[in-house]
Amino acid sequence: MKLEKSDIKYLLLFFAVTLLLFLLIKKIPSILIFIGLTLLTGLIVFLNYFLQIPVDFTPVFFLSIIITSTLGFGYTFLFVILAGFIPGIFSGDFKPSVFVYLIINLLVNLASIPLNLNFITESIILSFLYGGLVVIIRSITESDFGQELFVNLITFGINIFYFWKLGEALISIFQV
Repeated sequence: MKLEKSDIKYLLLFFAVTLLLFLLIKKIPSILIFIGLTLLTGLIVFLNYFLQIPVDFTPVFFLSIIITSTLGFGYTFLFVILAGFIPGIFSGDFKPSVFVYLIINLLVNLASIPLNLNFITESIILSFLYGGLVVIIRSITESDFGQELFVNLITFGINIFYFWKLGEALISIFQV
């Protein structure tokens, strides 16, 4: 199924209206932070796809965990769609397998809801879970398992770095 430009416009309008409805429920500072992070992450995702960088250095997983823990899963769903999915479509290098990664991201975020651990411990566990599921799926769908494992180990390290250096600061900003 190929998306036409008019379909994409209606899809964007739907997500924009849905985003506005959800955002009106929360406080204004959190809304502005959410919008800013969504736009910044969307730009990073677009560039990652457009430049065809094999390592996922985008903060989609990291920020989705932060958003789930501070604003809730509904905002995470919007964030993943608006910052992770739509920019990939516009880059022209979007692959159908990305749907699987988005679903894995959302499932790991759902698994994070009942956890009540130390933030760093929880983020390491969730990063292992996310990375492990991605490696399993990619090893089934890709031919070079060694390269996939190496790329995902780098991505795991990037996510841990995000959590370690930025996680608690972002949570405190969202909770203002």
